[in-house]
Formats: sequence, C-alpha cells, structure tokens
Amino acid sequence: MTDEAVRWGILGPGGISSEFLRGAENSATGKVTAIGTRNAGRPDLAERFPGLKIHPSCEALLADPEVDAIYIATPHPFHAEWAIKAAEAGKHVLCEKPAAMNAAEVKAMFAAATRAGTFPGEAFMYRLHPITAFLLKLLNEGKIGDLRLIRSSFGFAIPVFLPEHRLFKPELGGGAILDLGGYPMSMVRLLVGHAEGRDDLEPVEISGYARNGPTGVEEIAVATTTFANGVIAQMSVSIAQHQDNFLHLMGSAGRLEVDSFWFGSGRHGGTTQIRFVPAHGEAEMIPFTDERNVYSFQFEAANAAIRAGKTRFAYPGMTEADSLANARSLDRWLAYSHLVPPALPQPSAPEHFNPVQAH
Repeated sequence: MTDEAVRWGILGPGGISSEFLRGAENSATGKVTAIGTRNAGRPDLAERFPGLKIHPSCEALLADPEVDAIYIATPHPFHAEWAIKAAEAGKHVLCEKPAAMNAAEVKAMFAAATRAGTFPGEAFMYRLHPITAFLLKLLNEGKIGDLRLIRSSFGFAIPVFLPEHRLFKPELGGGAILDLGGYPMSMVRLLVGHAEGRDDLEPVEISGYARNGPTGVEEIAVATTTFANGVIAQMSVSIAQHQDNFLHLMGSAGRLEVDSFWFGSGRHGGTTQIRFVPAHGEAEMIPFTDERNVYSFQFEAANAAIRAGKTRFAYPGMTEADSLANARSLDRWLAYSHLVPPALPQPSAPEHFNPVQAH
C-alpha cells in the first residue's frame, strides 16, 4: 500500500484522452504526467495536454520510470498489444472500452497483468458513477419487485459518411456493436447478475439484426438477450442514428427509467431525474445529484485499487471475469446478427466530427 499519488501516462491522444485528463483534474490520489504518441510533432498536443511530458513514441512512455500507470486510448485493435506491453513493463493499466477486439485478446491482456502483478481495468466510466450504485440499491430495496425486462440504447448519428473515420473502418474496430454495444451489454449483465452475486453472468441466448453501411461495419444494431433466470433484455446501438440513450428497468411492481443514462448526472455534474412508475399509482421523480466530472469516478477508483495493491476494481467496476464475460457476449452479438438491406447512400461532404462529444 502507498499514500503517494499514482503517476499516469496517456497512450494515444484521441478525443477520449482529453476527457480522461479532465476527469483527473484536482485529484489528490493521482496525476497525469506524460503522454506517448507516434506523432509527437502534432501542433495541437501541447495545447490539448498542457504541462505533460510528450514522449516521441509509445515505447518511450512505457520506459519512463516516472510513470506508474498507463491509460490506453488507441484505436480498438491496439488495446491488447499495448496493455500486454505495459504490464510487461511493470505498469498498471486502465484501458478504454472495449478492452480488446474479442474475448481471446481480453484473456491475454489480463493474463499478462496477472503475471506482472499489476492492476488491469476496463474503462466503462458509468460503472463507477454513483448513480449505478444507487440503481442497484433501489433494486435491493425491492423498488420494482422482481426484475423482468430491461431496455437500453446508446447511439448517435455521425453527420456525414466519413469512410476514413475509425468508426467506419473494419480494420480499426469500427461499427456500433464493438464501439458502443459494450455499454448496454455490460449494464444488462450487471443488473441481472447483481441479484445472484455474480460478475461473470452471460446471456443464455442472443439474437439480433444489424444494418451495415458501405464499408461493411454495422451502423445500426439491435439485440434481444435472455438469461437463465428469465430476464429479457433489448438493446440498440448506432453510429448513424440518434437515440435517446436510455435505461429502463421493468419489474413485477413497477419500472425505473433514466434518460441519457451513460453520463450519470451530466458530463460535468448536475442533477438527473429517475422516473419511478409503480404498477399501481402515480409516477414520481427521484432526483439524483452529483457535481463531479463523470470520468473522475473511474480515475479515483483505479487510483484507490493501485494504491491499495489491488488487481481489480471495487464493485461495481469491471473485473477480469466481468470484462471476459462482456467480450464473449459481444462476440456472440456480432456473430448472431442478421443483416438487413443496406441504407441509401449517405452524403460524403467533409465535416469535422468528434464522436466523444457526440455521445
């Protein structure tokens, strides 16, 4: 155990890295000190990451003795490679979702951390936000009775078709299921597994449909999953269709509904309303307030685990068993999605788009 602040290095200067940096502001348990990138000469790096040591390569960042932990924000196909290399360099790791391209890669990542005795974590920021624990508390109290049906969505529409953007490139792990599907899948699995005290629960059956775009990635995808205890979940994700990004929990005694759930009480804090609709009676609003940055909670949780010598997030953060089960479930969603006819051609005029800001 240590009382010293964890020193972080960012691997990859994508848009989500800026969000991670904002989440780390004012922390007493960790600080971001460096960034590593293959293009250290980018003119915007110093402006976007002020005060950080800029390493000319990812390898140089891993070799920095003044960096304890690495936040991996590269495109998806490189997550496993750099997580393994970071563990071999003795660095703790927080890896952006999805942890890797498939379950086999996720297993290899965690195995490398186990050999090195380092902390590995998958960065689903909503899992550590207090609203997630609050919803679990409401379920424990029997607020809606027995959970029976879950519906959830996460989607945005890229304004124009950008074939060179990573979300449209199969070789960069593009598509709605891999990029966004992990959110509803991981939450559904958490909710169903919570009553049984399991973090490795998987659906017994997955079926779905997907509409692929011109580059072959799924632009809109839906899935229905069933679990051994009878709970049914319906999920939809998209990169070419705006969605309401909701979470609805329906039980024998009522339902709970949260709009724009994935960012808790707001990207930079605030109040959100949880609707409780009883089976009989008037609906009521349950306000939930937290003023912190939505990304700060996973940063503090990772620091707490590392400083305590732990090799897993505290509940309900993603554990090794959780990440593996989620990856296997996403593998099955991809495998069992039936294709629907392609959409009409999209406009191709160039336009700046930041998917991090969009969702």
